[in-house]
Amino acid sequence: MTSAGDRFLARLPLLAVYVLMPLAVLAGRVAERPEFSQRFGPQGLTPWLVLAGLALVVSLGRDIHARRPLSRASWLGLGLAVLMAVAVHLGLRLFGPVLSQAQDLAPLLDELRLPALVLFAAAWTFCFGAPRRETLVHLGGALGALLALDFLVTAIMARQVVLGGGFLLGGGQAASDTMAFLLLIALCATLDLPEAHSPEAAGANLSGLPVSTGSAVSATSPWGLSRWLVLAGLFVTFSRPGLLAAGGVVLLLERGPLQERLALACACILGIWMSMALPLASTLGGGEDLGLSWYLTAVVEALKQEPGAWLVGLPLNEPVALAMPDVGGLDWAPEAAGLPVSAFDIPSSWLRLLAGWGLGGPLLAAAGMLACALHGRRRFGFGLLLATLLAAALTPALHTPASAGALALAFACAWRSPPEPAPTPVPGAARADG
Repeated sequence: MTSAGDRFLARLPLLAVYVLMPLAVLAGRVAERPEFSQRFGPQGLTPWLVLAGLALVVSLGRDIHARRPLSRASWLGLGLAVLMAVAVHLGLRLFGPVLSQAQDLAPLLDELRLPALVLFAAAWTFCFGAPRRETLVHLGGALGALLALDFLVTAIMARQVVLGGGFLLGGGQAASDTMAFLLLIALCATLDLPEAHSPEAAGANLSGLPVSTGSAVSATSPWGLSRWLVLAGLFVTFSRPGLLAAGGVVLLLERGPLQERLALACACILGIWMSMALPLASTLGGGEDLGLSWYLTAVVEALKQEPGAWLVGLPLNEPVALAMPDVGGLDWAPEAAGLPVSAFDIPSSWLRLLAGWGLGGPLLAAAGMLACALHGRRRFGFGLLLATLLAAALTPALHTPASAGALALAFACAWRSPPEPAPTPVPGAARADG
């Protein structure tokens, strides 16, 4: 495989997340086939399974190409791979309906999505390399342009501003928060990118060193337009967790004059206020019937009642709590015991990790992200950490396949340490040596 092929494969999962999955959602809604959007959209695992199969085929092709003429071991390995693929296909066909009916296994398999996607990102990065931050920025700009276009088309057709958009963002609050988190990841990738048209950055590009000019990315740089498209996409999502995290990232970690950063943070707060106070049409829905504070109280009470649950988590095949008739304004019959709420119903990833895995779950996830940020020593990694701490506390960002996979790949990119600066030549040293 050529280096160009490796670069394409390195960015392929991000291309699937930022372009192909939103287009799949758009195609499914235009064709009125919601099952297509669910399988191939941000909530589905089908694109990740396809990417895993592609990685297997490419790896086998590399091995076969490196062993010309083909040895008996190569043919044996290829035969075993084909046999394994056939076995997996037949197993899914024969035992898939049985697994779908196994209520005890479904919650466990659902909680294993996050570690499986982290392992996928690690394996993909090991085989094909980490994606470049510039790729992440440009793909985020493409997604932001799609969301802004969706917002404008919906507003023109409805002749009014509609919170949540239409085809892409019309899937409710969960879809809006997912798109906003994907844009947040791309926004963090712009934190310490150098300006392309400054003399310092020009020298850095010639020497291969990512020198930062100490100011925010300008609109005239190659990724400046993408950055503004990312911000525009964030604003039109009207995702309160996304705008809150974006304001924090811009204000605390972005370079540039304080006035500019404060203005962007205030714009994010304005977007949150508009989504809460203005009487605008919305496709976001009314949110959760039970507030996040109720879930927090219920999980803490359940952990107190279960011995050792703070260490190993609560049983996944049992409800965490019951939503009683007098909680949350729900209208229940007097004889009803309440609504059973399980761990996978919790709308906060950090709280869901605590309920499912105990204190070790959120601590291990936060420690892994902090390790990537410290190893990379860039604002990019610390921006990802801050954005995830805020957004995953209010949304299931770590349990949505698209956002979890993109975040794992972004941290793999942030893991790389910046190159050491070259020693500054001493004037006159060459003449003295000569």
